[in-house]
Amino acid sequence: MQCWEVLERRARVARDQAAEALTEVRAKVSEQQTLLSRTQAICDQYQEKIATMQSSVSHFGDLQLYRSSLKQMQQAVFQFQNQVRMLELEASRRQKHLAAAELERQKYVKLIEREIRLAKAKEAKAEALSLDELGTQLHHRRQKLA
Repeated sequence: MQCWEVLERRARVARDQAAEALTEVRAKVSEQQTLLSRTQAICDQYQEKIATMQSSVSHFGDLQLYRSSLKQMQQAVFQFQNQVRMLELEASRRQKHLAAAELERQKYVKLIEREIRLAKAKEAKAEALSLDELGTQLHHRRQKLA
C-alpha cells in the first residue's frame, strides 16, 4: 500500500504544478485582455479625434499625426489579439494537462481505497476464521464435558 501512497503524492504534486501553470497562463490572458481593451479605447479616442478634426478646420500635420498614431494603435490591437489567442490555446493545453494529472491522482486514490478495503476484508475474514475456530473448540470442549 505504501507504493500507492507515494505514487498518489507524486500525482498530487504534478497536479498542483499543472494547476499553478494554468493559473499563470490565465493571469497572462487577463493581463493581455486588459491591455487590449485599453488599447482599443485609445483607438476609439483617436478615431473620434480624427472625425472631429476632419469636420472642422485643423492643421493637416496634426491630422496626419493622429492617423499614423491610429495605425500604430491598430497594429498593437492586432498584436494583443494574437497574443490573447495564443495564450488561450496554451491555457486549453494546460487545462488538458491538469485534467490528465487529476485523473492520474484519482486513479491512485482509488487504488489506495481498494487496498484499504482489501486489507479490512482480509482482517475481517481472519477474525471470522479465528472466531469459527474458537467456536469449534468450545463446541468440542462442551461435548467432552457432557
